[in-house]
Amino acid sequence: MIMACMHPNASVTTTHLTRAIGVACAGMLWFGVTCPAWADRPTPNLETGQVAYLQSCARCHGLSGRGDGVDAKRFYPRPRDFALGVYKFRSTASGTPPTDEDLFQTITRGLPGSNMPDWQHLDEPVRWQLVSYLKSLSPIFQQTQPAPVKVANDPGPAHADRANGKALYEKLGCAACHGMSGRANGTSASGLVDDWGMPIRPADLTQGWASRGGSDPQSVMLRVLTGIDGAGMPSYADAISPEDAWHLAYYVTSLQETPHWNLVAHARRLEGALPSSVDDPRWAAAERTDVPVRNVVNASGEWSAPPTVKAVAVEVVYNDEAIAFRFTWDDPTQDPPAPPSEAARQAGRGTPHDGLALLLKPAGSHGDVVTLQAWPSAEAPPLDLCYWSADTGEVRETVAADFDGVIGRTAPHPVLVKSGAGYEDGRWRMVLQRPLAPREPEGAAVIALDSFTSMAMAVWDGGNPSARAVSPWLDLSLGSYTTEKQRAR
Repeated sequence: MIMACMHPNASVTTTHLTRAIGVACAGMLWFGVTCPAWADRPTPNLETGQVAYLQSCARCHGLSGRGDGVDAKRFYPRPRDFALGVYKFRSTASGTPPTDEDLFQTITRGLPGSNMPDWQHLDEPVRWQLVSYLKSLSPIFQQTQPAPVKVANDPGPAHADRANGKALYEKLGCAACHGMSGRANGTSASGLVDDWGMPIRPADLTQGWASRGGSDPQSVMLRVLTGIDGAGMPSYADAISPEDAWHLAYYVTSLQETPHWNLVAHARRLEGALPSSVDDPRWAAAERTDVPVRNVVNASGEWSAPPTVKAVAVEVVYNDEAIAFRFTWDDPTQDPPAPPSEAARQAGRGTPHDGLALLLKPAGSHGDVVTLQAWPSAEAPPLDLCYWSADTGEVRETVAADFDGVIGRTAPHPVLVKSGAGYEDGRWRMVLQRPLAPREPEGAAVIALDSFTSMAMAVWDGGNPSARAVSPWLDLSLGSYTTEKQRAR
């Protein structure tokens, strides 16, 4: 998970705060975490809480807590406006404020899949003072009391009725937003906005690692019963029993796919011809590496649309002459080709369709591209781009200093690369195959057997054309694996 907020170098320390010793359990669970006992909380001190807030929170949430910090526009979702008193992740009924424990655990654990980091490095008393200070920013905490939802006993994974949960998923219309397979590709998924008019997307339930309110069954169960205020996710407390909420939660968590985060993508050596189709059974021998992607900001330094692609999975195989990549990513819509805008046409740029680019560093290149977030830029070195677009179904490789010529098909001397692709139920899979040491295009990247090769990806969703997503650089290693035939020798 990429964290953009900066942690302070030191915790707030004052004469009012001492480290809690021998913290006891209060018996209350929130997202599966036992909360500290009330007796261990320090006496509220708003001055101390404000000091901690200004040091740790104001850069994103703003000096007065209105969600307008200096970094706010760069983030999606936007930082919370604490003055409104609307909190998404709670153990309380819709329309009521969170409990103190809810706020404490959000501060402690952060919100995965967002720019809200965890603050576990702050002393517990400091986090409790932050809770008191946040409550002082909105009158909702004086006007309305928290109303915890009624929760049934956890049946446990062995006794959870996932078939009943699946039936409830269909009956309650969850698929309309989240899709039948949970890939955020339901018929009502596009065009959604939150209570503040910002565009939003339903969660991809297969990506539990990006679930901001927690991905375990208890967290999902609470979301079903409490809803997510302000974000279009209603409470189903009046439509489902507390017992059935657990069965639905266990079904939803069964849709999650285990991510494979690796610092190095290890390629598998194969004998003979390499696979050129997405469903070739030989891909089963390859190691999968999941790579997070992040939207680039626009010219104003902000995100103009919510991200629709959050990760790309890559598998790599090779032989003595060539290398093949299979990429897999969730995209909620299979977008039809669209003509370029007049501005793009005049500028000589094409309109991005669903597409993916594999980026490599050209042989003998000078200069460095530390992050694709800042590429292309003035005087940036060119990169080797293997660009696939759904409108042509082809991969073309070129060495270029930006994406425009590749997308607009005006780049000089592109080389057609062997490829294949398919889209099914909100998911693209694409294969490209290229020589290890291509003769064309001029200056193409060479992938060596005895060293690491830097690779990265850029992804476009044609239904969200202003939101290009890019990955960090990943090390590609050839030769770490041998074939079954070689091992048997």
